[in-house]
Amino acid sequence: MMRLRPLDDQQLPNLTDVQRIALQPSATRLHGDFAPLMQRLAALGNLTEVTRNSSALLEKDNVSGTLYVNNEIELAPAEAMHLRIFYPQWEHGYALEEHDACNCGKDSSDSNGSGGAKQHSLQFFDRYGNMMHKIVLGEDGDIASFRQLVSDHAAAEQLAPHLVHPLHSDAESEDDSLRQIDVDALRADWAHTHNHDDFVQRQEAFDQQRLRKLRLAGKAFAYQVANDSARVILQRMTEFGTSIMAQVGNAGIVQAYYGKIKNIRVKDSRLKITNSGFRMQLREDHIDSVWVAKKPTTDGIITSLELFNRQGTHIASFLSKKSNGQPEPREWREAIMRLMPIFGV
Repeated sequence: MMRLRPLDDQQLPNLTDVQRIALQPSATRLHGDFAPLMQRLAALGNLTEVTRNSSALLEKDNVSGTLYVNNEIELAPAEAMHLRIFYPQWEHGYALEEHDACNCGKDSSDSNGSGGAKQHSLQFFDRYGNMMHKIVLGEDGDIASFRQLVSDHAAAEQLAPHLVHPLHSDAESEDDSLRQIDVDALRADWAHTHNHDDFVQRQEAFDQQRLRKLRLAGKAFAYQVANDSARVILQRMTEFGTSIMAQVGNAGIVQAYYGKIKNIRVKDSRLKITNSGFRMQLREDHIDSVWVAKKPTTDGIITSLELFNRQGTHIASFLSKKSNGQPEPREWREAIMRLMPIFGV
């Protein structure tokens, strides 16, 4: 198989995520479609799941590969994960064996004296070369099964990926996109009482027009709040010990984590949550607007906090942890209601 020669990053300073991976000597390009590959992950043992966009990241350890069969898994009595996968957006995939400087991986006997165990991962990218999702083999993972999986799904040609360059037309098309939305239909649908499963499916969709719909939904259903509102709410839920749902995604995958938030740190405009086995990072300096959204369901109003960047792209969502048939916790709703609306923006 033909393989690229690794280059120093300084030779190509504007490399995309996928190009940086492709230049690694241990990288193996995978062929699509990727769904059959993902269905085999249960054989690998415990995994670490990482879903990201340019402004936020969710990372969860000790996850079974059966997650990719059922798209949902209970991790503990009060903890769960859910994935919503959109495979048509998965353009590039790579397997990588790299030395883990923090010794977070395993297979130290195969480290060749370079000062760290090997980390075995599968990494997936969109057509623009942006990383969407990463799967890391756990410390007790089956390395032989991992390598067999990679061998079975390796692309015949190990050439550089062909990338599509995004068009920069946000400012030009925003007003047109607003006019293309049927406002009356939007508000009628928003006011309609949806069942729990329908609400979850809508919430986990990666909707490019989500911000525009919030602007048009009407003040009874959506309004803007301060950009530090996510930090305020997360700190309050930590104090109360209230479980929440944190969602981070991109056009290819949305990952939701359900559980209690225990440790929050903010440094250099980066908010970090570091629970045992769960981590989240949020670039607060990327937040351009935060919205409160209220959606009627058969279990009552469900309130969410929606974060967006300067391009109007969705960064993350936060909701109360809510089971089917149960109203959202009072402390969550009251904390949200204390956020001061920003009208006239």
